[in-house]
Amino acid sequence: MLYGTAPSRALTKDLVINADNVNYQKEKNLVEASGSVEVKYKDVNMWGKYVRYNTSEESVKLEQGFILDYGGISLEGESLNYNLIGKEGVATQVAFAYGGVSLRGKEISIGTEKFDIQDAFFSTCNLKEPHYSVTAREILLYPRYGWMVAYWGFFWLGKFPIVPMPTYIYDMRAEERGGENLAPFPEISSNDQDGFYINQRMAWHLKREFSGTYSLNYATKKGLGGGGQANYIINDDNAGELRLYGNTTDGLWGGVTHSLFFGPGMDSGKNPSSPLFFSFPESRHFELRTTLSYRERINYQRVSLYPDLLLKIKKMELLDQRVNYDAELQAGMVGEENNLNLLRGGGALNLYKVIPLTGGIEMNPWLLLDGRFYANGGRWLKSQGGIELAKPFSERVSVKLGYRHYFSVDGQSPFNYEMYRFSFSDRITSGMAFVIGETGVGITTSHFLPGGAVEDIDYTLFFKMHCYNLGVSYRSLRREFSLGFALAGR
Repeated sequence: MLYGTAPSRALTKDLVINADNVNYQKEKNLVEASGSVEVKYKDVNMWGKYVRYNTSEESVKLEQGFILDYGGISLEGESLNYNLIGKEGVATQVAFAYGGVSLRGKEISIGTEKFDIQDAFFSTCNLKEPHYSVTAREILLYPRYGWMVAYWGFFWLGKFPIVPMPTYIYDMRAEERGGENLAPFPEISSNDQDGFYINQRMAWHLKREFSGTYSLNYATKKGLGGGGQANYIINDDNAGELRLYGNTTDGLWGGVTHSLFFGPGMDSGKNPSSPLFFSFPESRHFELRTTLSYRERINYQRVSLYPDLLLKIKKMELLDQRVNYDAELQAGMVGEENNLNLLRGGGALNLYKVIPLTGGIEMNPWLLLDGRFYANGGRWLKSQGGIELAKPFSERVSVKLGYRHYFSVDGQSPFNYEMYRFSFSDRITSGMAFVIGETGVGITTSHFLPGGAVEDIDYTLFFKMHCYNLGVSYRSLRREFSLGFALAGR
């Protein structure tokens, strides 16, 4: 039976109820439907066994089980009370999948910007018995941003609760943004300056627009340390972070960075792997990044910026899409500890193009022009180019080969951190990665030409545990070791 009249407001002209049995009680402003019930309203579809629709409040209540569908995202549960005007509701015993994440909870408050899930569970593992999961008293999901916060939870490996987490933040777009989600376990590493190093980071959250991390660490050569970071969001095109850290040997360091994104979008919201419930905000081609910092470490040097302005232009096209380019313009005051304080300005232009060849080979020729000028009259101008070839032999084996050549170098930087490991020599680079079972091995090398002297040999051992990864890397010539745990991207 079909119900589609408008008892109270014109809004309900888009409402359709299909059911085995429908009873309309006009004096109570109530429509009751039972049996196999389907409710349609614009882009919202609901199914259940028993439905009550209040025509004066424009609210729909489903009992004895329901399915709520929003443009491809389906929530299933026991009961639902949903307001058609406000697009808000409350549901019980809910389970759904979103952006590669499985979620469920005892109760969920549904809003246009945020879902609030009580007595909640989530995992990116799609097995019936997941390898890992997170349980929490409360999870806040921000669907438009692919961003989720869990409060007072536990991280589980299999059936065992391993790590308590007062707050845990999971970003479904972390890989797209070039980052990783916060590991629930400590980060372990070593290098010549710090010695053996262990760092535990935890998340904090006041609201989506203001969150961050805090950490406690120990290094054998630096002693105890810690600090924190605050990330703020003003709107889709304005965001930044504040940082403050320290240890017993090096003292304090920190800074603030603000990014303004503008210009045409790069259509990140059209990524076919993105959830359909909301379109993610578009990434922009232009970014103005302003940094004010004190004694932050870059290439093992303590560097202060007061301030540094960096205009980044990303993924642009030339010559009717025949050439891609990235560009930068930079200006500011730089101070390097135990060295100089100087005004610095300059820019860079990177031209590149990925060209598919026969046999599955990809070729990427590139040209980089880079120039920096300093207030003491110095300058550092470089032009270099190269070519990279990549060949996947199968899903388990891939090889890369590259060649880099400096066409010219004029002058040099007065700052040690900019000259770190710089060499004018040509280089030949190579990389090989292969997977055996769930274990991956990677080796990348760089050799100077013409003699073939080694610049770098880096080793990576990668254990893929279906839905989380354990990675070990060692940069042999720099004697840098790191051990990390990360949830796998979907």
